[in-house]
Amino acid sequence: MGLSWFPGHMAKAVGEIRQNMKLIDVVIEILDARAPRATANPYLDEALGSKPRVLVLNKADLADPRATQAWLNVFGEESAAVVQADCQKGAGVKEAIGLAEKAARSIGRNGRSERRRRRFRTVVVGIPNVGKSSFINRAARRSGAKTGDRPGVTRAKQWIVVGPSLEMLDTPGIMPPRVDDPAVWFALAAVGCIDDNLLDMESLSQSLISRLGELGAAEFRERYGVPDDMADPHLVLEHVSLKRGCLKSGGEADTERGASLIIRDFRSGKLGRVTLELP
Repeated sequence: MGLSWFPGHMAKAVGEIRQNMKLIDVVIEILDARAPRATANPYLDEALGSKPRVLVLNKADLADPRATQAWLNVFGEESAAVVQADCQKGAGVKEAIGLAEKAARSIGRNGRSERRRRRFRTVVVGIPNVGKSSFINRAARRSGAKTGDRPGVTRAKQWIVVGPSLEMLDTPGIMPPRVDDPAVWFALAAVGCIDDNLLDMESLSQSLISRLGELGAAEFRERYGVPDDMADPHLVLEHVSLKRGCLKSGGEADTERGASLIIRDFRSGKLGRVTLELP
């Protein structure tokens, strides 16, 4: 399945990032720990250039800790700076800021001329709904950046002071111009990075049921009382809908409501700590 989704504010944001990179010392990229590869945006690489990068695997509290450690190992070999985080509670944010400051100071020491700016500057990037604004709010210890539970809340750039030696540029969530890989599409949709209005929630829920089965996520079956011998995703969806009272008139299973319930429970961690992509 291919998706072309590149609203005007995203195109504008990419242009602004490209223009502002001469002011930036280090990049902080926020990824979703449940889908680290899918939530990376290679389209931004050209705009960000060769600036040092700190990777933040956010929502690690919702991800399988063993898988998160595996991803930390992989990214640690590819990038010198990576940290897991729960930006809602602030876990990992201080460590990420420390890594960014260390990288920025290293550049300052190795540069050709002494820096005259009082603060180092970092830009925080990521696709919609990975937790950029929550990261900045925690870093700044105030609600300086608008947050929301749907993709694309942040619309315009804003500089936010997060300490005596560092300020951050917040940017809107930026999707790649196209998503053609079905596995990437599924992961982005499942973790909530794509507007639900663009999705077929029943198909998504059945794909999620299949993936949870492949991963051996026992919490899913326990939560909904799914029989061990029931494997067909459509039958499982019907079972969950009936079990949770998602009914149409006449007592028929309302699988549309059931699908939304399953996806909502997954995103909130009620189906256990699950990582959709393994390194």
